[in-house]
Amino acid sequence: GGGGGGGGDAGLAEALLCLAARMPALLDVGSDLCRPLMQLLDWYLLHDAAGLLCGRLLAARAGMLSTLLEEAVRSSCADRRGTIAVAGAMHSLLVLAPAHAPLLERPLALVAQAVLQGPCEGQGEGYSELSLATFGGVAGRALLVAPSTFEAALSSAASALGLAQPLPAFCFAWLAVCDGMLLSSQRRLAALALAALLPLEPKALGCLEEVLSLCVSALADEEQPPPSPARSPPPEAVRAAFSHALEPFDSLAAMPLRPALQRSLGVAQEAHGAAFGAAIARVDPALLEQVRAAFGTV
Repeated sequence: GGGGGGGGDAGLAEALLCLAARMPALLDVGSDLCRPLMQLLDWYLLHDAAGLLCGRLLAARAGMLSTLLEEAVRSSCADRRGTIAVAGAMHSLLVLAPAHAPLLERPLALVAQAVLQGPCEGQGEGYSELSLATFGGVAGRALLVAPSTFEAALSSAASALGLAQPLPAFCFAWLAVCDGMLLSSQRRLAALALAALLPLEPKALGCLEEVLSLCVSALADEEQPPPSPARSPPPEAVRAAFSHALEPFDSLAAMPLRPALQRSLGVAQEAHGAAFGAAIARVDPALLEQVRAAFGTV
């Protein structure tokens, strides 16, 4: 009922937090529980951010959640829907509570490692292109809202793989699976993140043409009316309801795209000087025309 006031809310919060403590045991039962468990975690994170759990989920259970997400990334490898649900929960945490991003460092290292290794070819266990495109988006969101966590995770992934220059390798690997970015929101996030990566490392200019192409696509998406249901099947109801509830918390979704991309490209131009000019000179002239039309200039 409606009565009970704060005491009722506190009792409900206590019961929900007790249930949350049992999540790792559920994952131990079997990897087929990974997807529903991650969807449940999504709603927990939302209610924690919205005040129902008074911020106590992340504050008190950071270690448990870090281990849970790390195990979920490992256990979902062969299950595309499970993988996408794990990525969704990590994404939710970065949207709702970026201050708690450090608890994602170990799961994010596995995500970055998977992207760097690329899709499995044919037989054997491995992640699909669609899963890796989604993983790339989680890492990209981390770069934009929690750069030190992204850097630590990428550094761990590079150590595990023996990579000397992980940043340009990550750019190329993420771009290699960008055909798996089915949603305009994924392309938008990728354009923002990859443009923000360009100033950080001169060798990242090797993928300038691909990044500019993605920026043009993302800007074109913004001009388009939303696709009709016939062209784009609606996501399942639970996920759609959650995405709708998440929107007011998403600072990147509200960020105007063109000025943000122009800013990143300007910073890259300043950071790399003549090398940026040389990289622009190598870009396909037809694409440069599209870039100039989209941005006014570059």
